[in-house]
Amino acid sequence: MNRRGMLKGALALATASALSLGCGSEAERRTFTVETTATPLSQQPNERGWRITLDTAQVSLGPVRFFEGRVLLSSRSPRFDVYSLIGGTAHAHPGHYIPGDALGELLETHTVNLLGGVTPLGTASAVTGEYGSLELTLPAPTATTDAQGVLKGHAVRLVGTATHAEKGQVRFDVAADLPKPVAGVRFEKSLGKEAGRVRISVDLRKWMDRIDFATATDPDADGTYTFPADSQAQNALLRGVEDTTAYVVTWEEGAAQ
Repeated sequence: MNRRGMLKGALALATASALSLGCGSEAERRTFTVETTATPLSQQPNERGWRITLDTAQVSLGPVRFFEGRVLLSSRSPRFDVYSLIGGTAHAHPGHYIPGDALGELLETHTVNLLGGVTPLGTASAVTGEYGSLELTLPAPTATTDAQGVLKGHAVRLVGTATHAEKGQVRFDVAADLPKPVAGVRFEKSLGKEAGRVRISVDLRKWMDRIDFATATDPDADGTYTFPADSQAQNALLRGVEDTTAYVVTWEEGAAQ
């Protein structure tokens, strides 16, 4: 079966060749809902000794694109990381990753309240097949995607309080912007025509685990701190949001509730 015309969108998922599932079978068109939620922060201190409470966790999400390529962790020692010079901790590095064929896409973009439970993002146009990974875009919002302006023009906005036994308390209102999509997020599923939906769970702990809030400066009149562009805190936040392991993707059986 020719894939041309099966999917629409920027990836041009339709091609002139058939997508084989093995044993001579061919891909079939299908759709599925994509939704997002978040793993709550625990009260355990982060790597820098800060206990964090979030009042606001907003993010601009979409498009989401699905690929057959699987994510392999590298067995090599991680290469030198300049982040270690400003107080970082070594984390697993992704190994060789080739996206391979595109199998599905959701082109919508939404502003999502990560503290608001499960949020539907929309319906992905897709085909059956062997899924291995996805690419998640966190774009700057527009007046249409963020009509209330909660993100203040940024891809991610976090508001809350961090407390350290020795360094005191920091009230923060911070933001992050990604230069490119988060590619190579693991999602391994042999997907047929069964009913179900994809759930993307954001691990807020991993977003904030590396941050030393003592490097936040320039509080406003209300005593709320931001992260300067060249600070350890801002670099740590950006690295957390870019971390592919901060996104746990699962297939939830059955129709959405």
